[in-house]
Amino acid sequence: MATTLNKDRIRGYGSKERPLLSELWDKDSAGPNDAMRARGDYEPDNRQIDYRRYHDPEFFKLELEKIWSRQWLFACREEDIPDVGDRLPLQVGTHSYFIVRSAPEEFRAFYNSCLHRGTMLCAKKETAETIRCPYHAWEWNVDGRLKRIPSHWDFPDITRLNGSLPEIRLERWGGFIFVNADKDARPLLEALGPMPEHFKDFAPEKRYTKARFRKLVHANWKITQEAFQESYHLYATHPEGVPFTGDSQSQYDIFTTAMGAVGREAVPSAVPSMHADASATSLMAGMVFAQVQQTWHYPDAAMPELDPEGDIRAQVGQWCRDEYERAYGRPNAQPDAVMIDSALYFLYPHFTLWLSEAVPFVYQFLPHESDPNYCYFDVRLLMPYAEGQPRPPAAEPIEIGEHESIAEKAPAYSFLGMIFDQDMGNLPLIQKGLKAADPTAPHSRLGAYQEGMIQAWHELIDRDLNR
Repeated sequence: MATTLNKDRIRGYGSKERPLLSELWDKDSAGPNDAMRARGDYEPDNRQIDYRRYHDPEFFKLELEKIWSRQWLFACREEDIPDVGDRLPLQVGTHSYFIVRSAPEEFRAFYNSCLHRGTMLCAKKETAETIRCPYHAWEWNVDGRLKRIPSHWDFPDITRLNGSLPEIRLERWGGFIFVNADKDARPLLEALGPMPEHFKDFAPEKRYTKARFRKLVHANWKITQEAFQESYHLYATHPEGVPFTGDSQSQYDIFTTAMGAVGREAVPSAVPSMHADASATSLMAGMVFAQVQQTWHYPDAAMPELDPEGDIRAQVGQWCRDEYERAYGRPNAQPDAVMIDSALYFLYPHFTLWLSEAVPFVYQFLPHESDPNYCYFDVRLLMPYAEGQPRPPAAEPIEIGEHESIAEKAPAYSFLGMIFDQDMGNLPLIQKGLKAADPTAPHSRLGAYQEGMIQAWHELIDRDLNR
């Protein structure tokens, strides 16, 4: 990706009363941090995306070979496998791996295939002192070294010197475990770009998975991810948020990295959308507070007296900092932007981490095992825990079927379960509708700025497929 910025591009639409996110961040009551000062170095110009890449089986095969086998993929969190011998599988299309905690502070990742006749070695999350094939009981230590082959006399060519399980690369950051089947790939930290610096105070390594669901979606993985790479859809899909969410005032940044890019979509809260009518300003204070209070953080906290004529963002931000200290036993000096806004960092190709105390989500988008018309959408709630206390156990994922409601199956997500359901309602319509497009012009027509991250991701896909 060549570095370029278009000086004539309009980067958001706001007003004096409803400022752009960059203006709000400049006036943050706690002062802007390094992440808020950072700006992307790239803007794409790729506004027509061929619809066939969302459903064509041959395109799907190329993605598995040239993207999913060569990029850093989010596999799990360290707290998912807390004890030595714990392991879990990672299915990426037709590819399958498994991750094992092989020592108290050591993790390894292996191809999920027995060296004998290819049996899958890890079909579900489990724990054991060894890795044992269920078919013929070939057995390995948790670090992958061969331990035992029944009737070893019949396999004289396989020894402890050449019988270890083949590994794939595994690297860690922030409590996250990433894997890469490409032994020559650049290090994970080079792929992460600005994320370690931007998240240093947020400290994801000091958090835990409080809730998690995995949803089967009738849509390609790219379509599902794209639903979260722009806030342009808020006006039509999430009208409840229009009075207190500045969708048109959002900021989009693309930071180029050695491996591809990190994209950031930053959406301001406590400011009405430019789509909202004049009454939104007077209603906003109570709506913003209700959004924060009624989720998972401080449901028992008393609502403060907010001055509707004052700086609502500063008041709600300070209330969040006060309640955070009360709940977790330590101060939180993060700016209002981190306390109440939504800043989503997308790591190519499929990982998303929110720099937000109000909405501390982790997203993972994974292709279906065989069908490009389906994918899996995995969402974690990454929460802090009380000072001096052990890390709570990670929540197990709630499996949600194609036609099941997230709000009903995953109540821990509060009213945002309904928001997810609204998004999920769009996706099958997109997957079906793009196949019904005019065959003489089967492509999208993307916005120059608000849908720039979608453009950039497809540029990276083209780059990888043409290597």
